[in-house]
Amino acid sequence: MGKAVGFFRTSSLQILAVLFALVLWAQVHGQGTGSISMDVPLQVEGLSSGIAIVNNLPDHVRITVSGLQARLNTLTPGDVRVPLDMSHVSKPGVLDQALEISAIRLPIGLSITKLQPDRLQVQLDRIVQRMINVKPRIDTPQGWEVRDLQIQPLQVMLEGPEVWLEALLEVETTLVHPQPVEGPFRFQVSVESPSGKAIRVVDPQKKLLLRGMLVPAADGGRAKEAGEKR
Repeated sequence: MGKAVGFFRTSSLQILAVLFALVLWAQVHGQGTGSISMDVPLQVEGLSSGIAIVNNLPDHVRITVSGLQARLNTLTPGDVRVPLDMSHVSKPGVLDQALEISAIRLPIGLSITKLQPDRLQVQLDRIVQRMINVKPRIDTPQGWEVRDLQIQPLQVMLEGPEVWLEALLEVETTLVHPQPVEGPFRFQVSVESPSGKAIRVVDPQKKLLLRGMLVPAADGGRAKEAGEKR
């Protein structure tokens, strides 16, 4: 009798386990599958500090994700990153780099079926330092002109991709606004890094001295920045 009861209990537990598994399967698979497309961020990884990317890469990559509809409904672009692995790069050049689907992390139950673009051309250059001429910027008041304009030092050290620094002839100071009073003036100014370029001032805390003489314009003048051609 005891064996019969034990067998019955064992069989009941096995049946309950099977039923529980069937319920879970029905909950998951009963919701169906689907696919969605979205733009997700491209993330450069492993790039050496002595190398820079000098061409424009897309900020986002379009992916198509397939899998359980319940998981797709909660997936957002912020949950996914497309890595661009640059850890193997050690010198300048042009690289045709594949984007690896296997490197993209997704929640369980989802997979990527399409990646666009799936390859990128990457242009790389070495990071160097160069002394670059400084161009002062002055907002000259209406009816006045600047004479004996000087900037010290005449050059600053910049750091950035070699190809960009070779083409850079000068860098501008921050704009100053002298008061319309005749006589000498002096300002402490800093250098503005070229907009949109991965170029920086090596010593960003260093101040430059800008000085000159403000006098009434002989012809009545007009407001302009110092250095502008007449």
